Amino acid sequence: MRAIVIASAAVLLCLAGAAGAQDTVSISPQQAVAARKAGMGMSGALMSAMKASIDAQVSPRSQAFAAGSLARWGRAMPGVFPAGSGQAELGEDATDARAAIWTARADFETRAATFAAAATRLQDLARADDAAGFAAQWTEVRAACQACHDVYKAD
Repeated sequence: MRAIVIASAAVLLCLAGAAGAQDTVSISPQQAVAARKAGMGMSGALMSAMKASIDAQVSPRSQAFAAGSLARWGRAMPGVFPAGSGQAELGEDATDARAAIWTARADFETRAATFAAAATRLQDLARADDAAGFAAQWTEVRAACQACHDVYKAD
């Protein structure tokens, strides 16, 4: 499981770096969708692995890299939602991103920043080896994920 977490985090870091380094004109809408789907999948895998670690009462210190990867993903996430990469342009089957991401952009970016801040706090607690704090903060990170999905992800 540790190898899966490390591999997932490495891919997520690459996606986050690419999303942050790219300007929205240099990648196609289809590439943006592929990047965000991969990033969301990696985010889910990291969250699941951290939850398994919490349930197994493993030292949270082992999850610091994963938590930091989530924070970097949160900061990079808005970059893989460029204009022209929504359902209106690509079709409902291409993406689950609702139009509200672009019509309420400031709120979307605020939610991504909230997720990034919660994940940064999770990383801090992991580094401090604070098991109780880490478990409680994992719930906060999960809530930040869900709060964004509730508004911006089509079912």
